[in-house]
Amino acid sequence: MPSVVFSMLRDLEVSAGMKVLEIGTGTGWNAALLAYRLGLENVTSIEVDAAVADTAREALRRFGLPVRVVTGDGLQGHRADAPYDRIIATCGLRGLPFAWVEQTRPGGLILAPWGTNYVHLDATVRLTVADDGQSASGRFLHPVEFMKLRAQRLAWPEHSEYVPEGAITSAARSSTVISAKDFGVEQFDAAAFAVGLQVRDCVRAVAEKRHGSQPVWFYSSACRSWAAVTFCDHGRKATVYQSGHRSLWDEVEAAWHWWDLSGRPGFGRFGLTVTAEGQTAWLDAPDHPVPLVG
Repeated sequence: MPSVVFSMLRDLEVSAGMKVLEIGTGTGWNAALLAYRLGLENVTSIEVDAAVADTAREALRRFGLPVRVVTGDGLQGHRADAPYDRIIATCGLRGLPFAWVEQTRPGGLILAPWGTNYVHLDATVRLTVADDGQSASGRFLHPVEFMKLRAQRLAWPEHSEYVPEGAITSAARSSTVISAKDFGVEQFDAAAFAVGLQVRDCVRAVAEKRHGSQPVWFYSSACRSWAAVTFCDHGRKATVYQSGHRSLWDEVEAAWHWWDLSGRPGFGRFGLTVTAEGQTAWLDAPDHPVPLVG
């Protein structure tokens, strides 16, 4: 959407003379906007799909802004033109590569949609590279949803492989007083983002609401554990089923309660730090990491 593109370009905070690397060329429109602002020589865009890259090059040429479009894996960045003042990703990430930190000058910014496999939801995060170049850290800004980076796309769980016919009757049964509204079943809900930060290797699927009843399913990507909660419009308690080595609902519920007790923080109170050793999500400050559940 144009509004998302313009919002991200605003948050990128570019100015004359800056060098920018774009991860994910797509149609070339975003690269053209950057080139118009900064000059052709200052913009490099990388696209993993050769056919898409060729189409973008031709479109940019016809438009009169033949940006340098590299065909390659953006996960590795593009060292040939580094260091950059800014790196911007136009695809959703589940792990931000340290190569981007290495290729950004100290004090430079990295802007990318980032999230977990718990839901499709992403949030743009703006990281500032440290003076020593050994880390990058910053806060999340806005909820968004992007096509995921090809190398990090999750193979979606097949429901029947987890929950064969008759499995519900043998599952452990309990209940919860958390409501669907509080739990966060909407597309851009901060509760779902917070739970995903805490519960690893878990995928959530919200089923269609029918006759006042809405099932929400949880699948472990590390084993065949599963859980389901059925929220109802009437009645205080929702029914819970879970089965397998992991008690997935117990993990999800604990994560939700941490978010609730933390004051139900929105996206802007969360942040991310990336080092050569990995990435850490935090609440309010880097020295307050989000706890992992399970």
